[in-house]
Amino acid sequence: MSILAGVVAFPAAGQPPTPTDLVCEWQASPAVVTDPLVHFAWEAPGQAQYQVVVRADPAETKVNEGDLLSTGWVASRVGVCEYNGPPLEPGRTYLWRVRVRDADGKAGPFTEERRFTYTPRELAHRLPHIRTFVNFGGNAQAVAERYDLTFRSDAKQSRPEIIALNYSLLCTMVIPSEKAEALERFCVEKGLTNQSILEDMFVHYARDTQVRLHVGAERAENPLETRTVPGWDPANPGGRDRAQSRVPIYYWGPPNDDFVMNVGDPRYQQFCAEVYIPSRLQGFDGVWIDTMTSHVPGPRGEIVEYPSEGPEADKWREDMLRMLCTTKRSLRGTLLLANGWDSQPFVIDGVEHENWLNIATPLPRYEAALASAAERERRGIIQMLQVNPVYDPESNEFGVKADVDPDRDRLFALATYYLIAGDRTYFGYGQHPYRQSEQKWFPAIEFDVGRPTGERHTFAEQTAEVAGANLLPNGDFERHKAGRPDDWTLLDPVAVDTEVFRGGAASVRIDSANTQINNINKQYVTLKPHTTYTLSAWVKTQDIAGGQGAQVYPYEFDGATGADIGIVAHGTRDWTRMVQVFRTGDDAEGRINFRVYGSTGTAWFDDLRLVEGDHGDWRILAREFEKALVLVKPFAGSVGDDTATTHELPAAMKPLRSDGSLGEPTSRLRLRSAEAAILIK
Repeated sequence: MSILAGVVAFPAAGQPPTPTDLVCEWQASPAVVTDPLVHFAWEAPGQAQYQVVVRADPAETKVNEGDLLSTGWVASRVGVCEYNGPPLEPGRTYLWRVRVRDADGKAGPFTEERRFTYTPRELAHRLPHIRTFVNFGGNAQAVAERYDLTFRSDAKQSRPEIIALNYSLLCTMVIPSEKAEALERFCVEKGLTNQSILEDMFVHYARDTQVRLHVGAERAENPLETRTVPGWDPANPGGRDRAQSRVPIYYWGPPNDDFVMNVGDPRYQQFCAEVYIPSRLQGFDGVWIDTMTSHVPGPRGEIVEYPSEGPEADKWREDMLRMLCTTKRSLRGTLLLANGWDSQPFVIDGVEHENWLNIATPLPRYEAALASAAERERRGIIQMLQVNPVYDPESNEFGVKADVDPDRDRLFALATYYLIAGDRTYFGYGQHPYRQSEQKWFPAIEFDVGRPTGERHTFAEQTAEVAGANLLPNGDFERHKAGRPDDWTLLDPVAVDTEVFRGGAASVRIDSANTQINNINKQYVTLKPHTTYTLSAWVKTQDIAGGQGAQVYPYEFDGATGADIGIVAHGTRDWTRMVQVFRTGDDAEGRINFRVYGSTGTAWFDDLRLVEGDHGDWRILAREFEKALVLVKPFAGSVGDDTATTHELPAAMKPLRSDGSLGEPTSRLRLRSAEAAILIK
């Protein structure tokens, strides 16, 4: 099948689909694979499931080691699979094959085995112990001297090995822009329109939808504006102007607006793969794709092309996978990284997580973010992890307003990176807007801590008793009628479960079949201003994958500290108590929410408690390096001296300062909540 040519060859009636156009890392057999994130791809119209088998080449082994990976039958309409078996051995040759079956369960035979050889490639880095990146640096020479990955092609003039990516858009498009002009020419040249862009290439609201977006450049002082976008009914195409129903993601202000594109349109895919992305590559190693999520970006609403329920509920992610496979096939060897992408299979080379963490990220969310980053590193995904500085009216207007000095914040950011540093992970320090962002560099980054000698572990911890009167009526969900708990405002899918619970006789369960979910269930509370509270919940999950996971969090407490989304769970885990501490500001009226957001799987919630006072857990996380011990005590409700604990060190060590100098040797360390130490042996 050729998507680019617009030709779809379906199997003959009664015949199961047969995979064709097989590639391994976008190469025909035999392939040389340089990255551990190996993808197998094929074309098979009518596919409903696939099975991939990978084994070592028996010609290279004395004993047939059997299958390294047999996926079993995987439900997917997209012909792509990411290798997720034991680590591949450098220099070894492997064989792979695939078979598929249709929606009726008819399976075809396995394809002939294809061959690939794993020859790993190290990503260049200037400093021996760290990889670094910067967004939109203002000084090319400074960028070249300090960073390993940048958006500036001119930095390669003095340092050719630096990775340079060009800013690009796939899921969205600003109008007017060079991309919009090129797409209009494409549509006219292909005979799709007489003028303008084919309207099928945009997505549209199905009903009138209120959207609230920034107007103008992304600056803190710029306003948020609410507009109503009129819906468009495909059954009544003459009723409204379809173009007026385009889904916006940004109002840049006259004359520029930013719209969400229909990534499933094969003609738009052809334009991106053959015209747009190649036009962005001159002088660059690849592209960085902004605003690329696993669900439709922008304000939520009912969208004509991408329904949130039914058999097409996961269509956006499937179309994105097809779009990315098409682009990788067309531009083999080109680096493709994206902002916010998350999927398995991943298809592209890497991801940036803007606003990944800041110093006030609550402990449960902090640990969840580390776990996700460690898993991406294991899978071989390039990742740009951005730690956001604290608020500064001149240089960081969107920063969290935590009462810590900049040096403490810088060391916390660097130490957080070291907890998960690896061969594919890059450290960034900065936040939008990125004016002269290379000035955020600080000398401690250059101090060589050596290679890691172990994995992240717990150095010390304390679990507190969450005591006191529960301010959430029916937080244990024991009172319910017709399968719905009392005292909560609910959004489907949510139900009382009287068979699975942590305590008592009931919990609430959320079953999510697609990534469109965002079912906020809430209870409003009135608290005291400038007062500390502890929120706790017991959470159980089964196969929570993608997106933001199962969550419990405070919301609408304007000016509160630590009130981000703090309790987050992914994957499969038994009942786990998770705790978040926050402090109200002037505004003490808000709500407590629980939900599943942008993820598939099942989550259970039980014994939600909100009590006055600080009853939070604290934990010190550690990682050993050849020349250093790194310790981080994540935020647990406040940052003051009263949160400090003192700990014996395994030997006398010198603390690294943010200016790159070393303090006096010490064998005891005092750490506050939201504080880190990089201790040189």
